[in-house]
This record gives sequence, C-alpha cells and structure tokens, in this order.
Amino acid sequence: MIIKKTVLTVSALSLLSSFVYANQKKVEGSFILKKDFEHNGVLMNETTTDFILQGFHSHFIATANNKILSGDISANEKIIRFEINDLISGKSQFYSGHKSEGGGYQGSWHGEDGSFGDWGLVNSQQDVFTTCKQILDSGMSNGDGVYEIVDDNNQPISVYCDMTSHDGGWTLVGAYPSTSAGGIRRINEYGSVPETNPTNPTSLWLYQGSLARFTDAKEQIACPTGQKCNSNKEAFANNLSMSELELVRYSWGYLDRVDNMPKLINTPSCRTNYFDVSTHKESCVNPDYLKWNDTVYRPTYQVGWQLDLYGSTHCWVARGEYLPGGRGSTHCRTNAEPNGTTFALLWMR
Repeated sequence: MIIKKTVLTVSALSLLSSFVYANQKKVEGSFILKKDFEHNGVLMNETTTDFILQGFHSHFIATANNKILSGDISANEKIIRFEINDLISGKSQFYSGHKSEGGGYQGSWHGEDGSFGDWGLVNSQQDVFTTCKQILDSGMSNGDGVYEIVDDNNQPISVYCDMTSHDGGWTLVGAYPSTSAGGIRRINEYGSVPETNPTNPTSLWLYQGSLARFTDAKEQIACPTGQKCNSNKEAFANNLSMSELELVRYSWGYLDRVDNMPKLINTPSCRTNYFDVSTHKESCVNPDYLKWNDTVYRPTYQVGWQLDLYGSTHCWVARGEYLPGGRGSTHCRTNAEPNGTTFALLWMR
C-alpha cells in the first residue's frame, strides 16, 4: 500500500505540473540583451548579447558564449528577474527590472565582482516603434541620433531622438530654422519632411500626425546655430492630454493660436526647469501677463508655446504678423527682434 500510494502521488504531481505549464505563457525566441556599466537609467556605450530564451514565465533559460541565463517573470508580466552565470570565470550577475513601454524589459544589474549598470532586453523581431521613448525603453537606443519609427499609416520615417537630455526618449517634432521668416499663420504651412539636425536645422517642419503616442512636451527657443541648444530658454510639461498637446502644436501658428487659445489662460501650463516642479508657470506665460485684459494681449504677434518666461520681453519661438519678415527665433532680450542667428525646436515624448 505504501508503494502504491507513492506512485499515485507522483502521478498526481506530474498531472498537476502538466496542467500548470499548459496554462502558462511561454517565453521563447531570440532576444537581445543590452547592458552598460553606469547606473543612471540610460543605456550608453552598451554591449549586446544574443540569447535564445526557452521556457515559461515561471522559469526560462538560455545559453550563449559560455554563459547560462535563468530567470522568471511575474504573473502580471510587469516584473522580471534573472541571473547570468559565466561558466569560465564562475562569476554571476543579477538582473531585475520591469516591463517597458516599448514591450521589452529594462532595469539594473549588479555583479559579484562589484560591477553594475543598466540593461534592456527586447525580442530581436520587435523592431517597429512609434516614438523615441519606446526605443529607449526597449533597450535599443544607441544614444542621441536619427532613428526609424512608423507614422500613423505604419510607414517608416526617420526622426531625431534625444536619448540623454531630461530623462531621454524625446522625439523631435518641430523645427523653426534661423533662416525661416516669421508670420506662420497655420501649422499646415510647415513642411512635411522631418528635420533631423538639432544643431543647425534647415527645414521648417512640424509633425502633423496624431499626438496620441505622446504625453510630454519640451520647447527650446533662442538656440544659437551650429551647436546643441544650450540657451536654457526652455518650457516643459509632463502627462499632458492629447488635446493639450494639440494646443501646444497649434501655438506654432498664430492664427491657430487665435482660434484655439483666444485667451492666455487657454494655453497649457509649463515649467522652466524639468527637474523642479516649483518652476511651474500657469499658461506658460510671464505671470504678470495673466493680469492683462483681452485688449492688451495680442496673440497674433508671436509664434510658440512659451511667452516671456525668463524676465525679458521678445522671448518666444518666432514673430507673428507684427514682424513677418523677422527670420528665425528670438534672442530673449527686450526689444531685440529675430535676425537669422537663432532657431527653435519642439520635442514630444
């Protein structure tokens, strides 16, 4: 009877195991693991290793280059942890992280030898992205530069991605070159070819597709030509609704501004320091201007989201109907009109 009871128990466990695995999601396919040796949340100068994963969420394994990978994924698919053992050195590295917006996983790792850094894991077949943020979160970022994403029609377009500033993942969605005249009335007057040079843009361009893929906005003005924008004349906002993002975009055409934001209070708010919420500016405007009545505010005089945030007048993207021949962006100096030496950029994430 004892032997028979043991046999029944083993059989039951076998059936239970089969049932459990049959109802689990599989982990299989070719994956790319990227890691670097600096723990700052951004992959830079990373190394890559290809792994073919096999198993289930409760336990998956892989081997590559004398390394054994073993790990698990939480039932809700949001958390991952795994260990990599080097068969030659005998050392182990421990990885933990979470699911990223792009569909892969990302996190931090630590080694027995004291090494550490960031990592990203993505299915090698998953190479279609709609934003730079998805690329960054997937671990496929190679730093600032031009990347391919798809538009609303699933057609590939090349865009510039800022992967390092202000937490990274910013897609360049608008450019006002130093050579472009003011007086842009409607956003449909901008070109359709994406600008991919953020240091000396030559294309007057504004992304015209759906903004549902974005939640954050960043506007840079008074940028000197020939270098990465370092004017520190910036406006930021996070967690905007699609309608708020559309208002930010509409601000780049002065008649679109009149139609959609007839009063200053209609403009989405911003802050002047990305990392400091205390720099919040209601309606993204000089606070004194909110005291104006409607006869003082002239929305057709300038183009852009922010308006004189930094203690001087003449601080916006570009001129409107007041000086339609003024070329390029502002200088953020009182009474200093655009003269073709500065540009402006609009980013979303």
